[in-house]
Amino acid sequence: MQHLIFDLDGTISNPEVGILNGYKYTFPKVNLATPSDDVLKKLIGPPLRTVFETMYGLSSTQADYAIRTYRIYYNELGGAYENELYDGMKSLLDCLFQQNRKLHIATHKGAMTAQILQHFEIRKYFSQIQFYNEEKGITTKEKMIELIMQAEGVTDKNNIAMIGDRNTDIEAANYQQIKSIGVTYGFGSKEELEQAFPTFIANTVAELHNILHQN
Repeated sequence: MQHLIFDLDGTISNPEVGILNGYKYTFPKVNLATPSDDVLKKLIGPPLRTVFETMYGLSSTQADYAIRTYRIYYNELGGAYENELYDGMKSLLDCLFQQNRKLHIATHKGAMTAQILQHFEIRKYFSQIQFYNEEKGITTKEKMIELIMQAEGVTDKNNIAMIGDRNTDIEAANYQQIKSIGVTYGFGSKEELEQAFPTFIANTVAELHNILHQN
């Protein structure tokens, strides 16, 4: 597989501390009871609008305010950098880059994506970066994969794979009829990933490395 599309949160890095703190900052300001950490962890992955509108029943206007509030913490108060790369990830990316594989990002995170990659000194590894952008109508992983394939001129769908830790990553890959690798070291359970029918499952970064080495 020449083209590899990585999710960011729960796949490349563990953003748990910053995201949970962002939710804890936001929930009281929109008159919602703050859930337990175990519940908040399940909110890592979906777009913020999905969390606040669909999962917690806020109106569109209330959700707009909640998203702005969350981003104050995450973008301006340092939440984006309460984050760490998974062990072995930087060496994996470097190895793939040295093999002339084309690496890309598809993430529900917003405009802070490039800054986070720069913070970890891994921005140089990625060709296409697609992130959640309501103004441009980029709100699903399906759309992000489509845009990456268009930009890279990918026509052989056996030559591209989506790598992510949630069912939405795998479902998007299946929708676009490309290969997928579900990683269980992130925030989605193995059961969640298996039910989405990934091509491969990796339980560790080392297993992910082996799968990519063999494919």
